[in-house]
Amino acid sequence: MTSKISISSVLVGCGAGLLSAVLFASLVGGNLLTLPLFLASPLPLMIAGLGWGTLAGVLGAFLAAFVLLFELGTPAALVSLGTAGVPALLLTELAGREVATPNGVERPSTGRIATIAAVTMAIATVAGAIGIGFDVTETTREVVAAFHEALAAGGTPPADLPEAMALEPLVRASVRVMPAFFPGFWTLVLILDLVLAARIVRRAGRLTRPWEDLAEIRVSPWTGLVFAAGFAAAFLPGTIGILAAIAAGAAFAPLFLVGMAVLTVLTRSTDMRWILRSTAYGLVLLFPVAALVMALTGLAETFLDLRGRSRSGASGEE
Repeated sequence: MTSKISISSVLVGCGAGLLSAVLFASLVGGNLLTLPLFLASPLPLMIAGLGWGTLAGVLGAFLAAFVLLFELGTPAALVSLGTAGVPALLLTELAGREVATPNGVERPSTGRIATIAAVTMAIATVAGAIGIGFDVTETTREVVAAFHEALAAGGTPPADLPEAMALEPLVRASVRVMPAFFPGFWTLVLILDLVLAARIVRRAGRLTRPWEDLAEIRVSPWTGLVFAAGFAAAFLPGTIGILAAIAAGAAFAPLFLVGMAVLTVLTRSTDMRWILRSTAYGLVLLFPVAALVMALTGLAETFLDLRGRSRSGASGEE
């Protein structure tokens, strides 16, 4: 990927940084309708990195962090770097990497990029857990207190405030699930943003590599082993359980993408493919168990090659 400094790369980098900061800060208002904007905060940085080079991405990432530093404070700037800036730089640099071999030019596959994104978010989550603390009880107490303060600041009468004891079980469950949920969810956000950025840059005629079809994504069997081991150990108490949950959540994302790819390939030959896929997408959005089933399908694919078997069966019938 080119790293030459040019006026266009500087302008694109600055524009990407400002737009990323605005998208990131859109969630501050507390309106859930702005959540899609927040999820798109890495997208401008990825477009800049893929289409105008690493320096444009670096400029955009740090400009976004500086804007958020002055507007929202140090925590917002650090979170922006950890969830948007650094991952966007890493993934676009990896996507643009080319290695000459006797068989031609090799580029990192989408599966490898997704795996590295998962590892990056696992590291970021561990760093966040170290900053917040691994004590579930203390974190639960702080979250309940912060929720009460927010309600009081919003004008809620003290008599209408929910009792802390009533909130604690729900908050405790949320705190316990968050180490697994965040790295998995944000890895999916990063990969979808990266794919969208690649399509935008390709339409602009600046994409330097062919992009692999997501339906062909593959990951190492080690990803499945990490997911299985982390899922089993996540039920252990204390720090070990939290670290295991982070590992399982991070490994979940690439496996989920593989599972969705299996669904896409297996339904290509049927006239009802759009109905089947839409139903599956709806179930995934509504029920976490459906997402887990997709990840388990991806886990099975890494060892059983379900897509290859399906193609072999189809060619044999012909």
